[in-house]
Amino acid sequence: MPGHREFDPEVAMEEAMGLFWKKGYHDTSVRDLVAGTGVSHAGLYGTFGNKGEVFSAALKRYQEEVMHRLMADLTVPDASLPEVVGHFEQLFELGNDPRFREGCMLCNAAVDRGQEDPEIAACMAKSLEETSTAFRRALTRAKEKGEVRADLDPAAGADVLTSTQMAMSLMLRANVDFGRIMAFGRNALATVI
Repeated sequence: MPGHREFDPEVAMEEAMGLFWKKGYHDTSVRDLVAGTGVSHAGLYGTFGNKGEVFSAALKRYQEEVMHRLMADLTVPDASLPEVVGHFEQLFELGNDPRFREGCMLCNAAVDRGQEDPEIAACMAKSLEETSTAFRRALTRAKEKGEVRADLDPAAGADVLTSTQMAMSLMLRANVDFGRIMAFGRNALATVI
């Protein structure tokens, strides 16, 4: 077919995710998406839908590829203190990755569009609940094993760690010195264990 250009939708979505992650929804134009993915306007819309639908698909991909992988160790059935500490060590490592210096795409989306898009607000609320639940379960097991102080309230500790993770993401996005971000994360972790 003349004028028909073949492209890999997975590769195009990966590129779209990267653009939205870096620039946000409002600052990523359709022109940016076309240039960044190498796919024509018609090809993008024909495959993924309008800009909002491309963004939703990119956000879903981010959750599946990044968030689920990031939370994997915390969600194993016997996760306890080593997995909590390991999770934060992984966050510290990712903070040195240039792509992660953009912060959390989901947090960025919630700040950027959460007030105007109930789907994004609900997605963020669900992610926060899942994160807090994973921390609470791991801290409950850690308390049962004697890995943390006996007076620890696992639910309160989980809220501290969830909030810390989100704050670290926003600090990354704001280009706060990474040493300060690590110190902040380690101090918050120390209050729990």
